[in-house]
Amino acid sequence: MLSFGIKPMKLKQINCLFFLLFVISVSVLQAQEYKTPVGAPYLGLGAYSQQVNDVFAQHHNQAALGIQKSAAIGVFGERRFMLEDLSNYSLAIVIPTGSGSFGVQGSRFGFSGFNETELGLGYGLSLGKKLSVGGRINYFSRQVPGYGNASVVNGEAGLLLYLTPKLTAGIHTYNPVAAKFGPDKDEKLSSIYRVGIGYDISKVVFLAAEMQKKEDEPVSIISAIHYQFEKRFFAKLGISSEAANIFAAAGLLLNDQFRLDVFASHHRQLGFSPGISIQYSFSKKNK
Repeated sequence: MLSFGIKPMKLKQINCLFFLLFVISVSVLQAQEYKTPVGAPYLGLGAYSQQVNDVFAQHHNQAALGIQKSAAIGVFGERRFMLEDLSNYSLAIVIPTGSGSFGVQGSRFGFSGFNETELGLGYGLSLGKKLSVGGRINYFSRQVPGYGNASVVNGEAGLLLYLTPKLTAGIHTYNPVAAKFGPDKDEKLSSIYRVGIGYDISKVVFLAAEMQKKEDEPVSIISAIHYQFEKRFFAKLGISSEAANIFAAAGLLLNDQFRLDVFASHHRQLGFSPGISIQYSFSKKNK
């Protein structure tokens, strides 16, 4: 066998090489932060509803914490494009207080050869029946064995306007100062701006639409519908103009406290990304 003078690469090195090549292709084809789940719209659009607002609503807008009255916890897992090395996991916690609610959120993306982790502490406060505000401080880190770790602290903030008992509008900004990190401070997280609106048509139907602008990228439009079949079953369907990404979910309320969601999205070039989430409310009076 001819070797051409090239030393064989270790399997782990080959896996890392293919992963980095894949990351480059994803950044070109999909143009999104690696740490952001493909199912992010499914996780956060409930922020624009006054009746399907859940523990993950803080993912999109921390002002949603202002109207949450029950302590709750949720976990979410996603296998991006059916690849184990591109798994994304999220944890969300809501802790109500007398004047507002704290939100804790953590996420991890990647595998041992490349991973990103973000931990955040947020707070949301209701300022009457028409307005709530919120914000969060995050610690973000990126680890690449052999190249070291890089980390940065960033912030985000938002507000929600309750225009009517059924109509909600909101704005949100993530990392507005474009915090830089890395040994030479030559890397930075993208700034993201969102404007959205939601309409609770009835107790069983909710519509949402959002315009999102990421730094140095085109504006994307996201829309979704939530339909409650009966007390314990519901479904969601939505689409993002970014690469025509379609997402859908089905949910089951196991009892007054446990909720199970099964999720999937489809990218026209990279394929399916399945996911699952479990939520638990410490109050039986939760929606």
